[in-house]
Amino acid sequence: MDNNNLLTGKKYIKDIFNQEQFYNIPEYQRPYVWGVDQIENFLDDITNALESNKEKEYFVGCMIWNTRETESNGIKYKFQDILDGQQRFLTLFLLHAVLRNLSSSEKLKTNVQNRLIQEADEFNNVPARNRIEFDIRDDKNFIDRYIINEIELNSEILEQLAKNYDNSSSVRNLANGMSIILNWFNAKEREDAENFQEFLVKFYTYLSNKVLALYLATPNNLDDAYNLFTVLNSRGLQLQVSDILRAQNLRVILDDKIRREYANKWSDFENKINLPYKSFDEFLWAVVFIKMKYRSDDNQTLTKAFDFMFKKGLMVKGSETLDIVEKYINHFLAVNNGSIATKDSAYLFSNINFILSSVYGSQYLTPLMHFKESFDEHNIVEFIVKIDNLFSLGWLLGRRQSMTRTFTIIKRIEYYNDKVVKKELSKEEASRLMINDECLKYDYFDENISSEKPLNIDDLENSLRNDRWGGFSGTKVNKTRYLLLKLDLLMGSKNNQIQYNKNSSSIEHLMPQKIENTLWSIDLDFHKEWLHKIGNLVLIDRNKNSSLSNKNYEIKKTKYKGAIEARANTNYVLMQNNEWNQDAIIENQDRIVKLIMKYYQGNSLDTFLEIQRN
Repeated sequence: MDNNNLLTGKKYIKDIFNQEQFYNIPEYQRPYVWGVDQIENFLDDITNALESNKEKEYFVGCMIWNTRETESNGIKYKFQDILDGQQRFLTLFLLHAVLRNLSSSEKLKTNVQNRLIQEADEFNNVPARNRIEFDIRDDKNFIDRYIINEIELNSEILEQLAKNYDNSSSVRNLANGMSIILNWFNAKEREDAENFQEFLVKFYTYLSNKVLALYLATPNNLDDAYNLFTVLNSRGLQLQVSDILRAQNLRVILDDKIRREYANKWSDFENKINLPYKSFDEFLWAVVFIKMKYRSDDNQTLTKAFDFMFKKGLMVKGSETLDIVEKYINHFLAVNNGSIATKDSAYLFSNINFILSSVYGSQYLTPLMHFKESFDEHNIVEFIVKIDNLFSLGWLLGRRQSMTRTFTIIKRIEYYNDKVVKKELSKEEASRLMINDECLKYDYFDENISSEKPLNIDDLENSLRNDRWGGFSGTKVNKTRYLLLKLDLLMGSKNNQIQYNKNSSSIEHLMPQKIENTLWSIDLDFHKEWLHKIGNLVLIDRNKNSSLSNKNYEIKKTKYKGAIEARANTNYVLMQNNEWNQDAIIENQDRIVKLIMKYYQGNSLDTFLEIQRN
C-alpha cells in the first residue's frame, strides 16, 4: 500500500455531511450494532463537552474511507466506502433525524434535511440521493420512511420495528438505535421542558461546528482499501477475523450479483450461529480443525490458519470457501434444530446435544458436524452417545479432551468416508465401522501421536463416590450440572425433551450446608463427609432460596413440588424418600454411581435403551 496515496485530515460534522459528500457501507461490513451503553455514552460525552466549554472541540474518533467514483444520470460523483467508523457514522446519521423530528426550528429542520439527502434538481439534471447507501443490506425502505422523511415518531413504533424478526437484523438494529436516541432526548425534555428547544439548537450547533473526526482515505484503490481493512484488525480495532475472511473471499468474486448473494449469505451465517459457540470466529475454528486436522505454528491464529490453507490449496478463496462455511453452518443447524431423531432413540440426540451445549462447551461439535458431512444421519445418534461419553469422561476427571484425540477422530471419519467415495462401502456401513473404531474407546492410545495417559473408566467411579460435587464453584460447577442433567436423561422418558436454564435453576443440597440450630438430626462427622457428595444433590427449577436451604426435608418437598416437573431424577429422589437421613443419602449415592457407570461402561444406544426399559 502506497502511503503517498493516503489522504488524511480532520472534518467537522458539518463537513462530513455537506452537500458534496456521499457514503456507502460496503459488502464486507457487519450490521449496525451499537446499543444503549455506546449510544448514551456518546450523547452524554458530547453534552458534557458542550456544557463544559462550548468553544472547545470534541473528538469522536477516526473514520477510514475508500474514495470511489460512480455515475448517475450522466453525472459523475465521488463517494466514500466506510471501512472503519461505521458505528459512529450511522449513530450520527440517526441523531440528525431525531434532532430534526424533535426541533420546532424550521431552519434547523431544513439544515438537517440537506445533510441527510441531496434533493433532486431537475433543471441541473441532479437526482435525489441519500447521503448514505448500503452495498448489500436492504435498508433503503427503512431509511426513506423513518430517517429521510420527517414523520411523527415515538419509542413504541421504533421498538416494534426493532422486535419484528420479519425485518433484517440491520433494520432492527437501526430502529433500536433511533429509539435509544429518542428516549435520551425525551428524558432531557422531562428534566427541563421550558428550555428544551433552546437546548436542541445549542446541541446541534455544537455538534456541527465543534465535534470533529479524523479521516484517512485511500483514493479509488480497492486493493489499498482491502489491505487497510485487514491491517485494522491486526492492530486490535473493532474487526473480527470473520470480517476479514468475508472481505478476502468476496473480493475475488468478480460478478456483482453473485458477490452480493454471498455477502447476504455471510450475514445470514453470522445470525445463525449461537450457543455453544460464543462467536462466529469460534465456529470458524471448527472448520479450520476439520480441514487441517492438526495444531501447529500454521494455525496459532485464525488469520494464519486461513492464510496457510489458501496457500496450500486446502481451500480456494472465493465461492469455494464460502460454500464450505455454508455447508458446516447447515450441519450446525441440523444438529441444533431438533430434527435428528429415530423411532428407537426419540429425543436422545437432541437431549445429549442440549446438555453438552448448555454446560460443556463447543469442542464436541467439530467431530459431530464432520460425521454428519461424511455419513449424513446414518448412526449419528450412536456417534453422539460415544462422543458425549468420551469427551465428558476426560472433562469430569479433570482432563479436558485433547485436540490430538479430536484430530484422530476426524482423520478416521475421513478414512471411512474415502471408502464411501470409492464406492467400497455404503454410508451406513462406513458409519457403523466408524462408531466401532478404536479411536472412540476410552482407553485408546497411540504412542506415535500422543504421550498422554489413556483414560480409565474406573477413575470415574472413584470420582463419583468421593469428589465434593456440591462444593464446586466457578466454571467447575458445570460438571455437577452436567451429571445432574445426565441423570435426568437416564431417568426420564426418551420422548421428553430436557429443559434447563442456569439463570433460573439451582443445585440444591437436600441435607443442608448448615445444620446447627435446625431440626436436622445428622451426625456431624457424617454431615462433613457427605454434604457435597453427588447423592445429596438435586437440580431444582427455581432460583436459589437461602431462606429455604436449612429447612427440614418435609418443608423442602412441599416447596419444591412445582419446581421439579421437568427434573426426572429430582422427582424420583423426592418421591421415593419420605425421610432424608443417612441411610437415604448413602442409598441414593449408590444408585447414582451404579446408574452412571452402567451407562458409561455400556457406551451405546443399546445401553441407554436398556436403562430406559428398566
